[in-house]
Amino acid sequence: MSFWTLSGSAHADAISDNLNVYRMSPPLASYTPGTIARGHFDKRTFQRTGEKLLKLNVVRCRAPFDKDGIEENLDSAAFAVRDQKSFGLSAGWANLLNANFKGSYVEDVTLTFTGTIYEYTEDKLAQLRKRCLGAANPKGDEGRFQFQIVRQAVGRFEYQIKYSQAASAGLKVDIANKLAAELGGSGEIGREGKITIPRGAMAYPLWREDW
Repeated sequence: MSFWTLSGSAHADAISDNLNVYRMSPPLASYTPGTIARGHFDKRTFQRTGEKLLKLNVVRCRAPFDKDGIEENLDSAAFAVRDQKSFGLSAGWANLLNANFKGSYVEDVTLTFTGTIYEYTEDKLAQLRKRCLGAANPKGDEGRFQFQIVRQAVGRFEYQIKYSQAASAGLKVDIANKLAAELGGSGEIGREGKITIPRGAMAYPLWREDW
């Protein structure tokens, strides 16, 4: 699967399809909607877990975060409220953890997001590109692996491991530690396999080819 297939429109549809499109490394919480950066799709992470991880190499423009006018009520305000939105992750996470511990100890991993999703309009994104790059789509500018952050989900992310009956109490702790490490080591590990990132962010990027 190629990450280029996700760049069709700045306006997305459902949270299950577009909130957890990309986790970013380094963590995205310090960036803002409108930021222009370069990075590469981590094929190894996708092959191991099915998760799409974008590794940033260079941040070209860190746009000022102006909350007014970018918080949109998508899907009848489903995203604007601070409700819990839960959805399953790829079976790859369970498979990876089971392979690491050589057994069938994890049935699945789910993610719950509680927070706010911010999004700039395409007109606003073009204005930011022009201000930063001199043109909305400058000719001759190296655009390979370049993208702009369209939507940013900021809030609390909770990864919940569902263990099988074969997992002992000690093994559950080891499995949770392993998942936390795979996620970057920034989460808080709670009871029964819950890893919480209290202030995290994920993003939907617009790739250069669609500017």
